[in-house]
Amino acid sequence: MEFSGWLLDADYITVEDSPVIRLWITQEDRTVVGYYKGFEPYFYAVPKSGELINDLRATLTDLETERYNKTISFKEVKQTKKFDFGREIDVIKLTAYHPQHVPSLRKAVSELSTISEVREAKIPFANRFLIDEGLVPLAGINVHGQEIDFNENIQNTEIKVNKFEKVEKKQEPPLSKLAFDCEMYNEGGRPNSSNHPIVIIGYITDKGKDVECLVSEDKSDKELIKKFVKKLKKLDPDVLLTFNGDDFDWPYLRDRAEQHGINLKLSRDGRTPTWRGGSRKKVSLNGRLNVDLYRIAERDVGDVKMMSLEEVSDHLGVLDKADRTNVPGTKIGRYWEDKKKREELLEYAKDDVRSTFGVGNELLPTQIELSKMSRQFLDEVSKMGRGRQVEWFLMSEAYDRGELFPNKGNYGKRSEKSYLGGFVLEPKRGLHENVVSLDFSSMYPSLMVSYNISPDTLIEDDEASELKEEDYYEAPEVGHKFRKSPDGFFREILQDLIKRRNQIKQKIDERELEKDKRLLNIRQKAIKTLTNSFYGYTGWNAARWYKKECAEATTAWGRKMIKEAIKKAENQGFKVIYGDTDSIFIKKDGIGENKIEKQSKDLAQSLNDELPLNIEIEDVYKTIFFTEKKKRYAGLNLDNEIYIRGLEVRRGDWCKLAKKIQKKVIEIILKDKNPDKAVNVIKDTINDLRNGEIPLEDLVIRKTLKKKISNYKSKQAHVRAAEKAKEKGYKIDPGGMVSFIVIKRGGENVGDRSYPIEMIKDFSNNIIEFKDKTGKYKIDQKYYIDKQVIPAVNRILNYFGYTENQLKGKPEQKTFEDF
Repeated sequence: MEFSGWLLDADYITVEDSPVIRLWITQEDRTVVGYYKGFEPYFYAVPKSGELINDLRATLTDLETERYNKTISFKEVKQTKKFDFGREIDVIKLTAYHPQHVPSLRKAVSELSTISEVREAKIPFANRFLIDEGLVPLAGINVHGQEIDFNENIQNTEIKVNKFEKVEKKQEPPLSKLAFDCEMYNEGGRPNSSNHPIVIIGYITDKGKDVECLVSEDKSDKELIKKFVKKLKKLDPDVLLTFNGDDFDWPYLRDRAEQHGINLKLSRDGRTPTWRGGSRKKVSLNGRLNVDLYRIAERDVGDVKMMSLEEVSDHLGVLDKADRTNVPGTKIGRYWEDKKKREELLEYAKDDVRSTFGVGNELLPTQIELSKMSRQFLDEVSKMGRGRQVEWFLMSEAYDRGELFPNKGNYGKRSEKSYLGGFVLEPKRGLHENVVSLDFSSMYPSLMVSYNISPDTLIEDDEASELKEEDYYEAPEVGHKFRKSPDGFFREILQDLIKRRNQIKQKIDERELEKDKRLLNIRQKAIKTLTNSFYGYTGWNAARWYKKECAEATTAWGRKMIKEAIKKAENQGFKVIYGDTDSIFIKKDGIGENKIEKQSKDLAQSLNDELPLNIEIEDVYKTIFFTEKKKRYAGLNLDNEIYIRGLEVRRGDWCKLAKKIQKKVIEIILKDKNPDKAVNVIKDTINDLRNGEIPLEDLVIRKTLKKKISNYKSKQAHVRAAEKAKEKGYKIDPGGMVSFIVIKRGGENVGDRSYPIEMIKDFSNNIIEFKDKTGKYKIDQKYYIDKQVIPAVNRILNYFGYTENQLKGKPEQKTFEDF
């Protein structure tokens, strides 16, 4: 039997004391499971200098140790050669009988006085298989073998694999997807899995026309969970999509299932999901890819600071916030109890599922490319930090080049002083017209290629005296030296990545179909993402290829380049009003937007001719406003689009009211150039607040609890609110969001007056009523005016001469010409 498809997932099982690789392969209409026996676990031992390799090999051949009172030894001991940071060395390859033997054998080998280091002993077995066999997740694979009936819990076709090979497939993997979201009953606050049931589970598939909802008719969710398990098994999706599911929906579903004695056999082999990690869970299902889209958005969607499903969905153009059905999260229980409002709650639940599925469609293509590049399965790569993605990519490249993988970094030994970053020219505060931003495209990767910056080309201090100056590059300021030849490990890889990206960009220009262009654009962006992460990776304490000197030298060369660009721009009559790391903002007085754009292109070309970089125009702004701080500005470009960077409207720790008013003020300043009009809008907003016309949701402040409450020395407002939530039985784990309001009560600090929304029963006309019947309190209007609204707008309007008192009262009439 021969089967061709896309490699979805891989793991291993034990059959007759031997490891068997299990390959999950998908097609458009079915999934098969392939069992392959023949790949063996191994690692390397590096001898100490001067040790006789034959004697050491004999010692290791005879070495025995114990695991669970059973004697284990090596299956094979073999001498071989590998490269270690570009230098060829003799090593011993040690093959074990089973992956579970490796930790005990590794420990025994590392304790030998003749061994310098043990390498590659902590690579998960299935990942080791992919790297060695050249297989790529979600890429093509053919398997040959016989159909068998091995596991009665697996409803997919099973094959005993005799051989396999990687194949090229032009089309993308036809993944069947299912997105789901749970709505939990509550009593005015955050639900608790101990006593609040799930009342709705909404789901949608790529084959379904719309969202379907499973609904609990009473306060027992036992039958609801059973129906969901049955439905998921029947639909048998390749990919499961949630938004914050690993930390919320999945644990809640597990807890409720356990209370009812229901076994969540949702993996394709009939097993329950596995949970890993501490405060941040990682939920895995054998044979399925469980993707938490919140983790991806948190890492990759940088323009959205409040990482809610509503905000991310709106930002990605999936579902506009204005078109959603809105149900206050604290009132889900009330809406479910009220038969008339339950239909509205169902629409709310459906919108959540539609948003989750739509966000998945937007984010998954890039994750699929990152999965292929890093050779990590989609569910894993979606939850990885950028450093780990780079590292897995490097390991694949290292294997192909015969390079030993260095061991993982030791935070303690490497916790040195941080290195200096990019150069920053402080912004010239105020409103500017006809401004061009020049972008130093892929600055750091280009510098690493130009100056051969790589862990294996770094010249140590004791080597420098033996080399001539023409043999190396010396970084400015820091003095680190790198050999000009041969090409370093990183230069080879980066050159290949840059070449691949340029080829893809050229294909984008040649293609006519928008679908083809979009897929190619996703691919080039994935390459760009990894490429731009290399320099930072070398300075990451946990990196295998850690060399802080590489990161330090890269940023030093970067500072030199941007300073030279600023000097040249000024020599050509430009004013540089802001510069930061890899971009500068320039203008010329007395010329319009057409001339400034043309002259900026000429400047960029002359810089490209002189510097080892690719500099291009990023945007042209009709008007742009800079605050006094770096990375905080707002601009109106030629397409009348407003771009906001770093201001409160883009940050998550301000209430919606502050964000809304700042966004409105920015729009007025950039488009109308009328600060007096902006002040009138602020006056109206403050009056609305005083008159109780601002909804509670606009007053809620949200901030992440980054560690355990007990670990905070200074109890900030959100920490005190989290304490109160905990006292009332509402658990907020580290990494969770604390949503709170500030009430008016004399003689107490802000923390004492901060209360989690879980405790609120009702809100009307600025009056808060708590569920524990402790009384009714007013919203602290003064706090919201003085600490939220005014700070958000004052950083802009005080430039035009307005004081805080004027913003709160009746400012003098001013026109834009006054400034």
